[in-house]
Amino acid sequence: MASLAKLPVPDLHDTVSRFTEAARPLFSADEFETCLAKLNDFVATQGPTLQARLHQRSAEHANWLEDWWNEYAYFLNRSSVCFNVNYFFGFRDTLQPMAQARLAAALIDSAVRFRSQLESDSLELDNIRGKPMCMYQYQYMFATCRHPGEQRDWTEVYPRSESTHIAVAHKGRYFVLRVPAASTNRHADIAQIESQLQIIIDTTAQLERAKSIGVLTAALRDDWYAARECLLQVSSDNAASLRALESSAFLVSLESVAPVTHKEFSLACHCSDGTDRYFDKNFQILVFANGRYGFNGEHSLTDATTDMRLCNVLVHDVETIATEAQVATAGDVAKGAPVTFEELNFDYSDELLGHIQRAV
Repeated sequence: MASLAKLPVPDLHDTVSRFTEAARPLFSADEFETCLAKLNDFVATQGPTLQARLHQRSAEHANWLEDWWNEYAYFLNRSSVCFNVNYFFGFRDTLQPMAQARLAAALIDSAVRFRSQLESDSLELDNIRGKPMCMYQYQYMFATCRHPGEQRDWTEVYPRSESTHIAVAHKGRYFVLRVPAASTNRHADIAQIESQLQIIIDTTAQLERAKSIGVLTAALRDDWYAARECLLQVSSDNAASLRALESSAFLVSLESVAPVTHKEFSLACHCSDGTDRYFDKNFQILVFANGRYGFNGEHSLTDATTDMRLCNVLVHDVETIATEAQVATAGDVAKGAPVTFEELNFDYSDELLGHIQRAV
């Protein structure tokens, strides 16, 4: 990163010119003339002093804008991240349909392998038209979670030793899926993951929405902060379960819905009913009952352009695997390193249930 050019400070006159064009449609002719007069006064008085301060800040920081952007655009924002911050992608269908468990297993395997490449510095450097791009944001791609604060949010980055597991959400419940390091036998690895996901799909009872922890993360940040503090105080088991959920490498949502139309698919990737989501996680891979899939990302420390590289790999790998055998045999499973899972349990108090009801 140090070898790349720093983010430049825009020229004052260029900034004013851009602002003028952006503001023109918003005003009447008289209002626009008043706006121009104020802009000209700004350029002649305060503008040069403030511009000099920006250049001074640029000289003292690697990126003069980053801290301000994260603080004011994200961490001090008290609105719902689900509706106002997170972004989502809905991916094209695979040419060969895939069962939900196999599709999710292939996506997990792909993401795990991508993380291994990232952490071993074996990823090819990002570039656009041959020009290298900063990859600083990649450090926040895996094993991170945003937390609601009393006045501002913050993001926690978990160590590799604590974040080798995957969080899985299904029917309002959360599970920890423990996946070994990827082997050279990709088919066997996927088969192992698929077998455990299928058990989760086949045996999980629906949790009533009135007890959903996930919907709390869609609430206003002040409400989620109060609810999270309450949840942690109910029991030590809650604190342990929340820690396991939030420290996961990423989350996979095994959705019970089967969106068909563009509108249904977009809404499902955006928010669904919130029960099988945790909107504070760095990213969530969404796998629907009919074999469609998507992605939901928390926006504070990574941009969609960063996660798009991961998403391109996910889609490429899934479409390759979709042309192969669709059912994991006992022999395939036996060849893979064991994958295990366990459910994360939460205790409830009347106050916590009240917070959930408010979020719902």
